[in-house]
Amino acid sequence: MTGREDLPTRVVSALVGAALLLLVLWAGVALILPTLVLVLLLGALELKEMLARRGIRLNLPLLLVGGVGVYLFSLPVLYWHFPQVPWREVALGLFLMASFSYELLKGADITRFVFTLFAFLYLPWSLGYVLLLRETPDGTLGLWTLSLPIVASFATDIGAYFAGRAFGRRKLAPEISPGKTLEGSLGGILVSFLALVAYTGLVREVFPFGLLELWLFSLLLSLAAQLGDLAESMLKRFAGVKDSGRFLPGHGGLLDRIDSLLFTFPLTYFLVVLFT
Repeated sequence: MTGREDLPTRVVSALVGAALLLLVLWAGVALILPTLVLVLLLGALELKEMLARRGIRLNLPLLLVGGVGVYLFSLPVLYWHFPQVPWREVALGLFLMASFSYELLKGADITRFVFTLFAFLYLPWSLGYVLLLRETPDGTLGLWTLSLPIVASFATDIGAYFAGRAFGRRKLAPEISPGKTLEGSLGGILVSFLALVAYTGLVREVFPFGLLELWLFSLLLSLAAQLGDLAESMLKRFAGVKDSGRFLPGHGGLLDRIDSLLFTFPLTYFLVVLFT
């Protein structure tokens, strides 16, 4: 199927995915938490299949249990009632001890340990920030806060795609993703800034950002989105696959869809806490 023939499928899949995403985010933590567990399961299975092509095993049961654990330790209610406890760091420490203990008892497979830890940080650790963002600074404004990395990531993707096709000449990372160009990267940064200016302008009372702060915000989020995209491209190049899976028709795997968000969600949380 050619790119033009595939375009309607990609558009329909994107619209359906966006509608479901908005519904989940609007519903709040009660729906976000089980959705994140499902994303963890599907993403972990994609990682498992990719790494298996290189003969690398993941400790999938421990990854899933540890991932659910870090989600539970990311629930805002814990930070409201016990703000002095670094809950997410506790979850990471418990996961490390459990991983070490497992390998000591089951063969000391260092490669399995390292890649399982990588998968833990790449998926549930990053996605856990969604739960915190949804309630930052509160349950009402948190929906708008959580929308910022989504708008920035999608705008960066769109801007990089069209600017790269129109003006792309110099390769950005030829060893990892030959199709990406420096011109596309700059186009993504520009479109991300314009999108965030327009978006925050519509609901100015929600976002306490000046134009300079917004420019810095959009620049960092756009760079993080592109870094996330390149990180997943590097992973796919390592595994020797074109797509991480077949999650959405015309869009590849689940990891192909959320790669940018895995980097922009944590960064947004850090920036919002810093700015506000």
